[in-house]
Amino acid sequence: MRSRPLVTTGALAATVSVLIVLLYAGRIGMHLDDPGVLALVGVLVLVAAVGVLAWCGVVSVRVRSQVRRVDRHRPGAPLVVGRPTTALTAQARALRAGTRGLPPDAADREHVVYAFLPDRVELWVRGDDAPRWWVTLPADVSAGTTGAGRSGLDALTVRDGAATLELVPTSDDARAWPSRAHRTAAVERTRALLAR
Repeated sequence: MRSRPLVTTGALAATVSVLIVLLYAGRIGMHLDDPGVLALVGVLVLVAAVGVLAWCGVVSVRVRSQVRRVDRHRPGAPLVVGRPTTALTAQARALRAGTRGLPPDAADREHVVYAFLPDRVELWVRGDDAPRWWVTLPADVSAGTTGAGRSGLDALTVRDGAATLELVPTSDDARAWPSRAHRTAAVERTRALLAR
């Protein structure tokens, strides 16, 4: 399953690179058939592709590292990768749990990890050595969507008497660039873990 954000980002970087070269060449009076213009286009496309691949690699390593960190603290617990949301930021403020790593502090492709223990669901933010907070199970679960760019993502809100957790599952196998099918599978697995 190919990740649409990754393909889109790569195509956009390549297009912008080509446009920059063509605009620069036009500004200094060079034409597309002049030697060097096509070579410069090729070099910039290559640099853009390497940059996008490097950025994607860094994000992938960060996600896998975060999942490994949580797994060290919660061995054997089912883990699901998700996206941080502004609802999590609001709940963190209400609980005085700290907002580092949550929007708007979080980067565009930041991730969180949900750990599903028999008695609770924990939220782990990148770099934390303990869960930021958790909701005790069984808890009320409601489904909805949350904004992420131009399209909404499936969200499950879990509430107990003391806390709320908005879960936006994106991957159940530490994937940084999930496809729609991966996100759907992660949501279904999360529902199943909450229903046990």
